[in-house]
Amino acid sequence: MEIFRRSLCFFLAVVSVSVFAETAPKALFLTWQQHPESTITVCWVTPDRQESDAIAYCCQENGRWSVQSATTRKLPGNNPYFIHTGEITHLNPNSSYRFHIGQYEKTYRFHTLPATLQQPIKFVAGGDMYHDDLKTLHMTNQQAARTAPDFALVGGDIAYASGLSRGFGSFFNKLTGKSLSNPAPQEFDRWLEWLQAWSEDMVTPQGDLIPLLPVLGNHDTMGDFDQQPANAPFFYALFPMPGPQGYNVLDFGNYMTLVLLDSGHTHPICGQQTEWLDQTLRAREARPTKFALYHVPAYPSYRAYTYPFSTQVRQCWTPLFDRYHLTMAFENHDHDYKRTRPLRGGVVDPQGVLYVGDGAWGVKNPRQPRKDKNHWYVAKSAPARHFLLVEIGPEGRTLTAISSDGVVFDTLKF
Repeated sequence: MEIFRRSLCFFLAVVSVSVFAETAPKALFLTWQQHPESTITVCWVTPDRQESDAIAYCCQENGRWSVQSATTRKLPGNNPYFIHTGEITHLNPNSSYRFHIGQYEKTYRFHTLPATLQQPIKFVAGGDMYHDDLKTLHMTNQQAARTAPDFALVGGDIAYASGLSRGFGSFFNKLTGKSLSNPAPQEFDRWLEWLQAWSEDMVTPQGDLIPLLPVLGNHDTMGDFDQQPANAPFFYALFPMPGPQGYNVLDFGNYMTLVLLDSGHTHPICGQQTEWLDQTLRAREARPTKFALYHVPAYPSYRAYTYPFSTQVRQCWTPLFDRYHLTMAFENHDHDYKRTRPLRGGVVDPQGVLYVGDGAWGVKNPRQPRKDKNHWYVAKSAPARHFLLVEIGPEGRTLTAISSDGVVFDTLKF
């Protein structure tokens, strides 16, 4: 009898551990759909539906707990995973919160942004992330998290999850100027590994999760460019922002606006998206700081100035950036570092727009930027794996470029 009792206890313990291991969140991240000063969106991935999708949260100032329900959807394809999404609203600006999800006991933390710019905020930006291996990705993630940013901008080519477009698909596109009509399906394991790395690394030294705001890159689709949203299944399933239309805008209190754009991956650059951009920036022309985030650079540092998608961005978007006084555009795709001179109307102008970045967050071997007369607009460039740190406050704004080993190699007050 005693042997039976011990065997039963051992069996139940094994089952309990197994069930917990199968139903524990595989990854968890934060984002926004509106009002960073008063909302947060919690997203997590599990291999089942879970018994409860509730998010319990409390403001650390008063200790009162509330509950917000979430929605559950199966992720695309034949993989067994589910994405759970819940938006918490009516939060206090500039406040610390704790939360936990479903039946799990682990408690997480986040901090809402201020409604006015009475104190500085800071964020990190970069793209072309899981290009090579997890070690390289973790290195830059961890350096970025050490700066304790309020949030992060993710500029596309996130997980490099389309196997064919990582190789032959890109070659086919460059060779023919077209995209594959029957591309390889996306690999969710790459997305899951990227999400797990983000969950693990992107936590401030104070213990707050760092919300992210993403845009599409060509390697986030099945077939590179000129695809339909259905050909970027995991991007649209995982990230509620920018939403099904692939581009969106987010206002931060009364002090900042961010536009998130699709540079020809599942929505054309020119046409409807440009019309939306015109209306969106016109309505926010008086805002003191305006940023744009997208993947393909208007002003490339490695690719040719005549690269077709860069040409489209210059034809359709940069005139609007000029007209409505965009502060800075975060660009990616070229796998190096670039900061342009301030530009307006295609020439250097002290009151013009700055174009920065060029995407080398997780690139093991960054490219050597071009230095020729056709790249006259470049003020600073380097073959550097990096992220950008932007600080905005009552005293001004600063851009800092930091390598994956923590070295500051460019800085600018703007």
